[in-house]
Amino acid sequence: MAVALTQASVLVADDAQTVRQSIRLTLGHLGITRVDLTSSIGETRRRLKNGQYDIVLCDYHFGEGMNGQELLEELRRTGELPLTTVWFMITAEASYEKVVAVAEVGPDDYLIKPFTGARLSDRLALAWEKKQFLRPLYERITHGDTSGALQMARDLLTTTTDIPYRNDLQRLLSTLLLEDGQLDAARKVFEEILQRRVVPWARLGLARVYNRQSRKDEAEAMLKSAIDEHAQYVDAYEELAALYMADGRLDEAMAVYDQSLSIAPNNVSRLQKAGNLASMLGQPAKARAMLERAVTYGGNSSALAPETVLQLALAAKRDNAHGDADRYLRMLSEIGRRKESFAGQVVGMLANALFSGRALDLDPLADFVAANEFTLELAVSAIMTADFICAPTVPGERANPGNAPYRWLRPMAERFITSKYISGLLEGACGQRAAWAEYVRRLGTDIAELNKQSVQLMLAGRFAEAVERAVDAARRTHNNRLMLSATHAIVRYLKSQDVSLRERNLLLQTADDFLGRLHGVIEEGVLYSLSDDIDRLAYAN
Repeated sequence: MAVALTQASVLVADDAQTVRQSIRLTLGHLGITRVDLTSSIGETRRRLKNGQYDIVLCDYHFGEGMNGQELLEELRRTGELPLTTVWFMITAEASYEKVVAVAEVGPDDYLIKPFTGARLSDRLALAWEKKQFLRPLYERITHGDTSGALQMARDLLTTTTDIPYRNDLQRLLSTLLLEDGQLDAARKVFEEILQRRVVPWARLGLARVYNRQSRKDEAEAMLKSAIDEHAQYVDAYEELAALYMADGRLDEAMAVYDQSLSIAPNNVSRLQKAGNLASMLGQPAKARAMLERAVTYGGNSSALAPETVLQLALAAKRDNAHGDADRYLRMLSEIGRRKESFAGQVVGMLANALFSGRALDLDPLADFVAANEFTLELAVSAIMTADFICAPTVPGERANPGNAPYRWLRPMAERFITSKYISGLLEGACGQRAAWAEYVRRLGTDIAELNKQSVQLMLAGRFAEAVERAVDAARRTHNNRLMLSATHAIVRYLKSQDVSLRERNLLLQTADDFLGRLHGVIEEGVLYSLSDDIDRLAYAN
């Protein structure tokens, strides 16, 4: 049901008291009396996390630190700003028009200072009307009803040719299709939009489709072209960096992050990605500088990952900056109280172990590692933490998988090593402990040899043996390469010969479980092909 504008709750965020009071007075003349005021990014973020507002009127420039655009991007991506909320950007900078023209996450409208009360009233009424029209669609999205939202968007677009807000509906439809994995359908909508006119967000969406369909060269070319035409297109930079990361082109990804941060230097999410990448590339000073900025500007932000603060605590300990280390550990304790995520639990356990200095406190790692949510970044942090608190290694020390730290190193190495590069990351996390690094390297070699044997058996047509060898290892380690090989082996085995219904169903369930864990890890084209094979084999039952 439509809500009257006069009943709206409004948050006005501006660091100038005179501007805040002036806008409040103008809103009062419009009959809007439920108005709260904030003067900083942190206070605005806190208000929006603790209460819901129908309208936000936010200044673009808050002095040093994050700006209003960066805050808007953060809140949209963390899901803390409802889709139904109207966001107005208020700025004295005429150049903001160039920013909003290419922003994937943009405001509903913006006003250049100075502006009249009549202008604010007119623009606010238009934005409010659009939000009320789209509210039923937004509510379906918010409640996770993707199929219902898709159907509603299609119905609205096809029932009449003069439907209002057609561009908004097409954008919502294409984005939902992409997020739902309906890549061909999303591609058609993006291409239809781009045939009429060049729209930056549609070009970015099409590049994402190409990337997920393994058309990486086309995706890269499209992203580079978008950046050449719109130098401030930070979302295109981030997508290009992600493409390079997936291809192992880490130096190129770092260069792209550097470019994007020169344009929008205080985006908390982007600072963390760039800082973690710098750490992987062996650039500790650069990594620490970026991660410290992320903490400075994202102190009370949900976008601030606990892993980031742990990395800073470890870096401070390495540099013997014990005061900084204690400060970051206290911050981790506070984040742990705010967050109940899996990563938060793991990092909380690591922080407690780091604080106590007892290796025994790392024993829960064995339970965490098998979880799908346990990431390579968490593994690196865990090994670095163990390096700080475990007893010194002795010359000639031999690995004993039954004892710490080897009982933690083994499942992490077996889970994540899919290339020499990843093996190098885990070895590097071992610091100066040669025995640990050698153990990790040997486990990586064992995984590679096991995968090679499975592939050779498949090439020789010995599918039953390939299944036997690969499936057990994949179940035990949850290694992505082994799970992928095991899934291929299962498909080829079931296609090649008849098996009992019970064995068939068990293998199909196993393959489906593996693909569930591989979602978002392997290329969409490979995932789709294997999923289709499994569906056909299941249907053949």
